[in-house]
Amino acid sequence: MAVGYKITDKEMKRLWLVLSKDSFVCNENLSVIEQICRKNGIDDDSMSYFTAGKTDWDEVYDLVLTPSFFGERLIVIRDGDITSLSEDDFSKLEKLIEECDGNRLAIVLTYEDDKKLKAKKYDRLFEKVQKYGMLHFVQEINERYLEEMIVSHAKKQGAELPKDVSRKIVENIGKDVGLLINEVDKYCAAAEYDLITYEIVDRIGVKTVEASVFDMIDLICRKKPVKAIEKLNNLFELRTDEIAILGAMTTSFVDMHRCKMAQSQRKDYNRVQKDFEKNANSYRYKKAMNNASNFSLSSLEEILVLLMKTDISMKSSARDKKQMLYVLVTQIIAKGVR
Repeated sequence: MAVGYKITDKEMKRLWLVLSKDSFVCNENLSVIEQICRKNGIDDDSMSYFTAGKTDWDEVYDLVLTPSFFGERLIVIRDGDITSLSEDDFSKLEKLIEECDGNRLAIVLTYEDDKKLKAKKYDRLFEKVQKYGMLHFVQEINERYLEEMIVSHAKKQGAELPKDVSRKIVENIGKDVGLLINEVDKYCAAAEYDLITYEIVDRIGVKTVEASVFDMIDLICRKKPVKAIEKLNNLFELRTDEIAILGAMTTSFVDMHRCKMAQSQRKDYNRVQKDFEKNANSYRYKKAMNNASNFSLSSLEEILVLLMKTDISMKSSARDKKQMLYVLVTQIIAKGVR
């Protein structure tokens, strides 16, 4: 079984099966397969594409069994979740794999549920794929994996992306692989394909509302209230929805409260993440654990009450929502960073 973000074995195969939870990863690997085939004499006119779950199997078998005057073909089955395929689709796929000798076959599919892939029918398919070709299975895209991926992507363009800066980019963007790649391309150009710095990322980088609010709360915790208000003003200038800002603030302080409780039980942030949101970004809880040490438990509980009252007021009155957020941030600061 091949591992990693992209197929690195550029040898021609009779068969490729690519599985990933991210459709961008699937498309990137299909591009690699197409390049391999082109280098081995299969042109675009000899590549046929079928949609998984809607495949006309008679048409596929006709292609496989009909000799081509132009040499080999690449038959691609894509754009679907493997776990949504029927038993009939699986039997047809297995038959196709066995009868595809003389042609090349690429099966490029997504999946969502790891548990479903433990069924025997998948074991049977995977064994057959590995017998005749390559299984490229991207099982998990975690933060470390994404950091290494974008460092490598920048390097290929001649730019240097330090590890700490790559971590910041992943914090800002999250697990959207396509957006990460696009952002790194932008940073490479801005750095003139030299060193990508924090300043470049901060100046031109995309940030989720959550990432910007986390930055604001970090400034509060570092005893920089003026900078924190400036960050809030930046969000207003970007016309960020006030309720979205409040929601991100609430998430951050709920995380801090959870971590504060965990600290008293000598649990680390990884344990908190597993207990509450196994699939959440681990940096979120790492930040929360660090920031929680700046507040007493009673202060965090008082802040949660303030957040709740502000939420109710925003949704039930015609008062200026921006002004309410200014007041809220001031009240949080007043609760005192120890």
